[in-house]
Amino acid sequence: MDEKKKPFAKTYKFGNSTVIVHSDVLKLTEEERKQWYKDEMEKGNKVLLDIKKTVNEAYRKFYIGEET
Repeated sequence: MDEKKKPFAKTYKFGNSTVIVHSDVLKLTEEERKQWYKDEMEKGNKVLLDIKKTVNEAYRKFYIGEET
């Protein structure tokens, strides 16, 4: 039986919140991550596009006061 390899996990603390990110992308160097992100955006990675949209909407709402 093939065991699925678990992705790399990294834990971040933001105030009272704990965020655990499970991704092998975290093992990449900063330059490798930038290139991976650029390549995936060019390919139209739907998950990244959705995350980008959500972050931009949150920024406009909370920091600029725009309603989306």
